[in-house]
Amino acid sequence: MKIKSITTVSLILVLGVFLFIAGSVQQTDDPGVLLRAAIEKEEVDGELQGAINLYKQIIAKFGSNRAIAAKAQLRIGMCYEKLGLREAQNAYQKVIENYPQQHEEVKTAKERISQLAKALAAATGKPKFRKIHIPANPGNGVLSPDGKRLAFASEGSIWVVPISGKVDPDITGAPVRLTEPMGAQNRFNTLSWSGDGKWITFSASQNGIYIVPSAGGKVKKIPIQQVGNAYYNRLSLSPDGKILAFAGDKGIHTISVEGERGKRLIDTSWGDSVFSPDGNRLAYVNVLDTKNGYESSIWVIESHGGTPTKIYNVSGLAKGPMWSPDGTMIAFIHDQDPKHAYDNKLYIVPDKKSISGSISPLKIELPHEINHLPAGWTSQNSIGLLLGDPALDVIYTVPSSGGIATQVSFAGLTVNHPRWSPDGERIFFRGYGIYSIPSDGGKVATILNNREELYEATAGGGNNVSPDGKKLVFSGARNILKRDDEDSHVEVNIYTIPVEGGEATQITSFPWDPKNPWKGQARFPCWSPDGKRIAFIRDHMNKENNHVMNIFIVPSAGGEPQQITSESHRVAWAAIDWSPDEKQIAYFSRDKSINLLTLEGGTVRTLVKVDGINGHWELSWSPDGKKIAYSCKGRIYTVPVGGGQPVEVKTGLDAEASNLDWSPDGKMIAFVATKSETSELWLIEDFLHLIKDQK
Repeated sequence: MKIKSITTVSLILVLGVFLFIAGSVQQTDDPGVLLRAAIEKEEVDGELQGAINLYKQIIAKFGSNRAIAAKAQLRIGMCYEKLGLREAQNAYQKVIENYPQQHEEVKTAKERISQLAKALAAATGKPKFRKIHIPANPGNGVLSPDGKRLAFASEGSIWVVPISGKVDPDITGAPVRLTEPMGAQNRFNTLSWSGDGKWITFSASQNGIYIVPSAGGKVKKIPIQQVGNAYYNRLSLSPDGKILAFAGDKGIHTISVEGERGKRLIDTSWGDSVFSPDGNRLAYVNVLDTKNGYESSIWVIESHGGTPTKIYNVSGLAKGPMWSPDGTMIAFIHDQDPKHAYDNKLYIVPDKKSISGSISPLKIELPHEINHLPAGWTSQNSIGLLLGDPALDVIYTVPSSGGIATQVSFAGLTVNHPRWSPDGERIFFRGYGIYSIPSDGGKVATILNNREELYEATAGGGNNVSPDGKKLVFSGARNILKRDDEDSHVEVNIYTIPVEGGEATQITSFPWDPKNPWKGQARFPCWSPDGKRIAFIRDHMNKENNHVMNIFIVPSAGGEPQQITSESHRVAWAAIDWSPDEKQIAYFSRDKSINLLTLEGGTVRTLVKVDGINGHWELSWSPDGKKIAYSCKGRIYTVPVGGGQPVEVKTGLDAEASNLDWSPDGKMIAFVATKSETSELWLIEDFLHLIKDQK
């Protein structure tokens, strides 16, 4: 009994010590102690979720200690990885993005992401896509054969840049200019490296084709009499850089870079050709434009000439053939066909001379559209592509004093002219019709589907909501189709439509004038604050046959429009807005200014000078009538109506702002932001196993 009592007491004491230690760990202000406790929970106890919670507490409490926080974030990724959860990749990515100065943790995170990507690719049968960041992205470029450099054209010169710089493997290094400005271009990614990586050939405006050492040196013009389509089709250098293949007026040609021994190899209307790694053959594309769409074929011909061999047929448009480093396979882009809805894919097909047996083509789905010839297939078995992020129009809201914008619409919609409802609950906008969406985002409601007989005109569609919230006013276009095509035309007038949808009511009836098609067009409508009138802009021709814009006012129930400006007001083809007190109308002037027109008396005052005028730039009065918000050259500004300097409304977005509207409570501005389309370098890796699996 005594022994048992001692043992019980000992266990109680030991348990108390552990509870004391655990409590101390939870309460300690030493982040190192907490980190060690979390690692012990992860590695010794195997309590991964409990360890994740501890790591998160460390980050929340000691986030200013960057070294500790980075270690904790890295361990979160390791825990998720042990749990077999895809959250591991996101956790590792946070290490890279949030703690860039913690080099060891960032390095480990990148290694783990790479290993996870390879494992995922093997498991899913998908290759890995790796994006390369090029500061001041030129939008073009071709990889060297070893994949270590990129040659591109910018500012009329040829440059090379290391793919992996000293800052990060996925960020390029310092670019080196190889030529002086000479009109060098690489518009369709047509320049070429020699197979040994020592030479680069390129075109320069309409001046000809040149060659330059990739390490820098004298630029030499290749004496070609007629280059034909060489500016638009790929150039190709032989492995030793001595022979150039190019598209001439009557097919594919080869010529010595010294200008000797020119030869036409094959007659083809297309002309994308490329030397094989050994220089003995050329692969090229032939495209036929049939009534059912494009039909493409990949061919191979001996580089000294002979009978070509067809490798592969594909419906649609093929472009940019590339040889694998071992010369056994050919990759090409299967592009969207204008006559059919094909997807962008990368095809890899075997060269019949090199591989016997049946191997199906490998088709790789691309994450973005490709609108350039490929950047090359390197000796490291990476394929470079310039993939384009499409231009996106998105509706955002931002505090009228500036801040961080909130996205309201989802990417993929076509959006213009955002307009608030009087209660601030919804935002109406133009897409392929007229729609509305909750002002904090949500399900889209349709007001008007663009139909053949009636659709909203752009620019200047309007979408203004009546003060009572019951109707929309918009600029509507009708296609008037006649048997004689010469009499077919478009009439653009002012319409109203219930906010829930329904039949549109035509307010104006301007006839079409075949001598001045724009004369009958009424655009940029807006309601008066009492809802009884609608102001809009209409075009006409003056005595000198120049277009002149004027502001008109019409009763909202319909009636005779009244012209309230003259040519001397210099009204521009852009948005107008009525002041809350109904005494003034603000408009863009052709004098590059925003002017205020007083309706009683017709006096005009210049409020602010702007950098330009555009039909998609807009202006909006604040509800209290003290300020006007306007968009100009991708930025939003507010300016006091009583006088003062404009102030930019910061949005936190790297995008161009255009259409805008002030919320009814004056606290927010809705606007459209457009991110321009860009082409960036991506590398496709870890795809060979998908081909080998077929063998």
